[in-house]
Amino acid sequence: MVRSRIAVALVFLLVTRLAAAPGDPAPYCAVGGPTATVSIVRPAAGEAPLDDVNWFARPVPNTKGEAIVAVASHNLNYLYNLTTGKRVRIPDKSDAVATPDGRYITVPSHYTATNSVNFYDAATLLQRLEAGQDAADVKAVFEHRHADVFDVYYQSVGTLSHTASGGRETTVYRMMFSGSTKPAPPGFRVVDYTFTRVNGALTVTPTVPMRLCPQITRDLATPFISKDGRYVIAHDDSTPGVPASLKIFEITGTDPATQTTSCAVRADFGFAAGKADFSFDGRQVVFHISKHDYLTPFVSGGLTAPAITDVVVADLARDAGGAITGVAGLSRLTTSTTEGVGHYFPAFMPDGKVFYISNLVPKQSTEAKRFTLTVVDPAGERRLTDVFTSPVRREAADAIGELWRQTCAPSLAAFRPQEAAWAYLSLTPAQCTQLVQERWMPATDARKAGLLAACTAK
Repeated sequence: MVRSRIAVALVFLLVTRLAAAPGDPAPYCAVGGPTATVSIVRPAAGEAPLDDVNWFARPVPNTKGEAIVAVASHNLNYLYNLTTGKRVRIPDKSDAVATPDGRYITVPSHYTATNSVNFYDAATLLQRLEAGQDAADVKAVFEHRHADVFDVYYQSVGTLSHTASGGRETTVYRMMFSGSTKPAPPGFRVVDYTFTRVNGALTVTPTVPMRLCPQITRDLATPFISKDGRYVIAHDDSTPGVPASLKIFEITGTDPATQTTSCAVRADFGFAAGKADFSFDGRQVVFHISKHDYLTPFVSGGLTAPAITDVVVADLARDAGGAITGVAGLSRLTTSTTEGVGHYFPAFMPDGKVFYISNLVPKQSTEAKRFTLTVVDPAGERRLTDVFTSPVRREAADAIGELWRQTCAPSLAAFRPQEAAWAYLSLTPAQCTQLVQERWMPATDARKAGLLAACTAK
């Protein structure tokens, strides 16, 4: 009944709202671009443009603390130093992902010439980057071949453990990837790799590939693993009749003998979202949301209109023992208003800043394609809680978001479920308050006070 009354009020608004005044848009319509403090944007003015980005990109930890990412363009891998502007070729075609300790850069078998999962010495590749020299000829320090990882892609890596004593150093990495169809799609796999170095000699021992959490059932789940290898964040639509939602799972056990893992849900965000990434300290996650295409899970060469994507950061709640127990505050870091243009596939830098890809021209446009790689600091951004998990807060967010669309962007395609609430999250308290004060009709509606309270809620 409440929702029907809100709908009636919005229809009334459409019929009676005033035409926009000439000149600048109303303050509440002036949304767009990053809200977080921008640290770096590449390519900078005067630098060679970036005219293609394939799939996702990921930061590379390094001893200098520079903002370095691995990114694919025109189906070739590159290292790109966003701090200095240097970029060089590195081996293979796509999905280059560094281990959290920055020691290795991995590439999955779908993008290697030998259909092996390859590990490259990151220090060697970074030396080439520093010198501005092509590194495509660097050989892998380890190549993993197995029938269950013959054609995998879209990987992420966590560090399970590291010990060093008496000239012996052992690190265990957990890698997760998709792509293999055995025993059945979607084929998400987990492999634990034990790297042992004794007096400089390296030995690598992988487990057999194990099936990822049984709750993660579709390729669109787009899972990513935490930096400690303990948690997985993924889209879950495995329960019939239950709305799809982004969730965090804890890997509670692995059994190489049966090639299985066991997992338990530790957090439910209450909404669907695309690829996510854990911060290096495990206190936050970042992901992109999407208008029109509710996940936009795979992007190569830019977005296709009418899709729009934007970046959101979320704080994680943990108990006294450090275990994840839920989701705390959310903060929207970017707002796009042009269909086919957006910010997507965000990831954390080791220092807590967030990196993301932006396409400036829709994929189907005939204009020259342009992409930027941006680093922002989300630390000071306002956080909102319970927007998607509280029915009262969700209803207010939906109403305010739809009010903004009808008032400021009526040419946008109608919002689908959850999209209006994200529009609410793009408004500052002042913008939201002015919007509701001036545009919610009728002005005497008793619910107006509740919407105004939602504008300043935390």
